[in-house]
Amino acid sequence: MTEKKETNNATLIPAPRKCKWYKWSAWCLSGLLLIHMVFPLGVQLWQTSSLPSDAPRIAFTPNDTWLRIFHVNEAYQISFALAHGKLVEIQPNDTGPNQERIKVWLEENQIDGVLLTGGGDVDPRLYGSNPEKATLVNRARDDFELALLKVAMEKKLPVLGICRGCQLLNVARGGTLKDLRAKKELKNLHFNMTGHQAELTKDSRLAKIMATDRLASVQSFHYQAVQDLGRGLRVSARGPDNVIEAIEDTSDSWIVAVQWHPELSLNDPHQNTLLEAFVKEAKDRSRD
Repeated sequence: MTEKKETNNATLIPAPRKCKWYKWSAWCLSGLLLIHMVFPLGVQLWQTSSLPSDAPRIAFTPNDTWLRIFHVNEAYQISFALAHGKLVEIQPNDTGPNQERIKVWLEENQIDGVLLTGGGDVDPRLYGSNPEKATLVNRARDDFELALLKVAMEKKLPVLGICRGCQLLNVARGGTLKDLRAKKELKNLHFNMTGHQAELTKDSRLAKIMATDRLASVQSFHYQAVQDLGRGLRVSARGPDNVIEAIEDTSDSWIVAVQWHPELSLNDPHQNTLLEAFVKEAKDRSRD
């Protein structure tokens, strides 16, 4: 008798494929981490190769808050290199607030100008206010930068202050600051991604440099601002609600400070002009 062969008509089900999305995610994260780590080195190499040997050397105190992980300090390096200036980093622990040590450092590093950058709030104790209203205070940096600024002024070095640098300049001259966080609307106007307009004071150094009396939009990220103006200073720009947005020295000294961030506006010719004017002043001094 012929045996019947049974056939398996069951549908073959393919074996499930192993999910590889986690591997791709790991590779992507590793790549981003690598870029994050090598980016500062790349900026330094580019700066070194792109700048002429006679580029003016500008001392700058980097932002010391958590924002540095987003390469805010590299933004300064890039914008000033494009303006043909070389930033030379100085940290508070390099010299401390000792003015003699600062003078030696400036001489050894052949510094032609000083840039005061953004960061945390200036210690309210320095202008007789309530310290509980401030955040990210670094008193060691405050004391160091006040000493650095004093030496720079004695040496007639050009000085540019940005954001916190504007506030520090005013405090150094005996002025005070106000806290914009007290009013939500005011705080939001001066700390946002879209910026705000600024009206420049006619005949001020800043207005002459920028060749305008109005800026349609400036990159603004600050919770403090100048209140009582310090000695030998004048207002060179105001923003929404009449908040002081820029100050400058009343003498012939090239000392200008703005509350906004020109280093974040590479496509704005007015902001580029400010950086270029500062770098030019530093270069002219290096030739004296």
